[in-house]
Amino acid sequence: MGCTKAIVGAVALLALAAVPAAAQRPIPNVNDGNALARECGAAINQADGGPVDPERDEMERGSDMGQCLGLVTGVWHTHMIMVDDFGGREAFCATEQVSAGRMARIVDAYLQTHPAELDSWDTVLIMRAFVDAFPCN
Repeated sequence: MGCTKAIVGAVALLALAAVPAAAQRPIPNVNDGNALARECGAAINQADGGPVDPERDEMERGSDMGQCLGLVTGVWHTHMIMVDDFGGREAFCATEQVSAGRMARIVDAYLQTHPAELDSWDTVLIMRAFVDAFPCN
């Protein structure tokens, strides 16, 4: 009986490994561009002292802000680590320090000018925004 479970488990793992990455899609309005637009919009709105969205409570707005700022800095720092510590190729080349708030504004501007891409992964869109804003020579 134990051997059968092990074989079934191994077959299941092989089946999962065979699923192409392209088949994996972001969850709509969770980790796609639409969610990222909402999250970074909340962060920018808060920073600019804009009106409070009455449809979202304080906890949701705080979560959105944290998600945006965490994602943009996470993608930024992961890129830097891949280049500096693992010898990866630079995808973008910033020549100055960039705050998390500015990163959020860069991403927000990119999303507004590329609405057809909002069904893409949030992290892919962040990287595209940075590549667009900080091209390498």
